[in-house]
Amino acid sequence: VRQQDVPVYREWVGSLDGDVNAQIRAQVTGYLSARDYQEGSFVRKGDPLFEIDPRPFQALLNQAKGQLAQAEAQLEKTALDVKRYTPLVKTSAISQEELDDAVQANLAAKASVAAAKAAVEKAALDLGFTRVTSPIDGIAGIALAQVGDLVGPGASGNLTTVSTVNPIRAYISLSEQEYLEAAAGQTPLNQLELKLVLADGSVFPPPGRILFADREVNPRTGTIKVVAGFDNPGNLLRPGQFIRVRALLKI
Repeated sequence: VRQQDVPVYREWVGSLDGDVNAQIRAQVTGYLSARDYQEGSFVRKGDPLFEIDPRPFQALLNQAKGQLAQAEAQLEKTALDVKRYTPLVKTSAISQEELDDAVQANLAAKASVAAAKAAVEKAALDLGFTRVTSPIDGIAGIALAQVGDLVGPGASGNLTTVSTVNPIRAYISLSEQEYLEAAAGQTPLNQLELKLVLADGSVFPPPGRILFADREVNPRTGTIKVVAGFDNPGNLLRPGQFIRVRALLKI
């Protein structure tokens, strides 16, 4: 006769974090001219979050386009010189050295055009970076820079964070003993049904599942980090919340 599985409830403490946390940073240096989102609101991928004054970058793009036009004009001239000199060499109207110089000038002009095109692309890219958008759907946090601030790719470039909170993740640190007990149960670790207990003692309705365990036990604390996922309708749960996770083990 098979012995019945003994149900054992375990509670583990942990904290919540977004499924994806996108750090929004400035990629060019300039003055913030606008904040285009409401702090704490839900934003869609591609929604504008901040604007950096685009005028200096537009001027650089215009300058790069002008230099490209000059380089293309020089390329056209050198190409015509090569085309005109080539038959003249055969009749000795000009020297081979003059043709060689024209060919080299044409090659240099081609290189100048390539460099000028790259400069235009770079200037256009930098101009695009003045419009800072959300890379994901999620909750946009408090702005860390205000209109008028000078921001850039360095330490001043952190503007805010956008977090995907539905689903949301629970990070739990289990002792080696707790981990081995859970892994040795009749129900596979990733199939355990979890309940989320909030700080006020209430149980959050949607059940969760363990997504994965970290690759190693922390040698300093003797714990292993386990990550669980929970649906979060209405985005009620937020990153940083203290929680307890209740699991039904069958030993």
